[in-house]
Amino acid sequence: MAREVARLIRRSLFVLLINLVVLTAATAADGSVTVDEVLSETGARLQWDAARQVGVFWKGYTRVSFRYGTGYAVVNDRDIMPLVSTLGPDGTLVFDASSAAALRERLIPQADRERRRISAIFIDPGHGGRDPGTIGRHKVGGELLEIQEKDIVLDVSLRLRELLQASFPDRDIVMSRKDDVYLTLEQRTDLANAIHTDVNESVLFVSIHANASLNSRASGVEVWYLTPEFRRSGLIDAERVGVSDSEVLSILNTMREEEITIESVLLARNILSSIYSEVGNQSPNRGLKKEAWYVVREAKMPSVLVELGFVTNREEALRLADKHYLQRLAHGIYNGIVQFISGFEE
Repeated sequence: MAREVARLIRRSLFVLLINLVVLTAATAADGSVTVDEVLSETGARLQWDAARQVGVFWKGYTRVSFRYGTGYAVVNDRDIMPLVSTLGPDGTLVFDASSAAALRERLIPQADRERRRISAIFIDPGHGGRDPGTIGRHKVGGELLEIQEKDIVLDVSLRLRELLQASFPDRDIVMSRKDDVYLTLEQRTDLANAIHTDVNESVLFVSIHANASLNSRASGVEVWYLTPEFRRSGLIDAERVGVSDSEVLSILNTMREEEITIESVLLARNILSSIYSEVGNQSPNRGLKKEAWYVVREAKMPSVLVELGFVTNREEALRLADKHYLQRLAHGIYNGIVQFISGFEE
């Protein structure tokens, strides 16, 4: 796990996901409060993107997102609160007294606060119908073995749905397709974005694919997330948060974008690690990758794209034609989702 985190930091230079440990903290003479003191008093965690200076406080079912220097924070994607922060001499975040008090009020659990939860999981088996996706053709025992991406990913997706339904009967497990039909990329993301969520609820988007390469020796599992530089619009519902100011909405939209990116990275990391635990003795871990694939850039929720392996590699194609191996892949994705939900809802 530590090796995977180090690789993510080195390769993307994008985000530092920090669980801050409280060492010592003191209140300044002017009444300002260090971030360590806020964390100590509330028991919250802070995830901090040093490059973009965006942070998210997590405690129970409450999430407070802020960008340094804006003077605003957004609570659970709907409430705006003033938040004034500065950087101390050692680079530590410092909040003025009123902002620290507001953070304490939000982060210390209250009995009547709504529960933060994943209410639905959207599974998207890639391709289908007239679009077979990648195709692997190999000679096995003198006969031709042909496997098509659309069949592999549907098989794994159906197995994944069964596992999730058994563990989460109180959540919606939705599939973009359940059989061999063709869907456009727009239809897939429209279906996911149309899932209704109540306040404090979120949806996970998992798109499942198989890989191909001109290099027949290429093999292994990859998990992709949206490149952090990409910017979506319409992530924040103006009516829902009660804001009409376009500048404030833009700030909130950017904060939500950063949150979704962090959540997507965490989801991707959990899934990749869990798949590797299942099949790492047979298929190499090719790491986390980032790209603006349509299905992840148009999904307004934490979203990842899983590549199960290379149909163009003979040995891997044989594994992908094995139902027992596909069950292990499904179980790996399932375990990663469960781990993410456990951390998201704690």
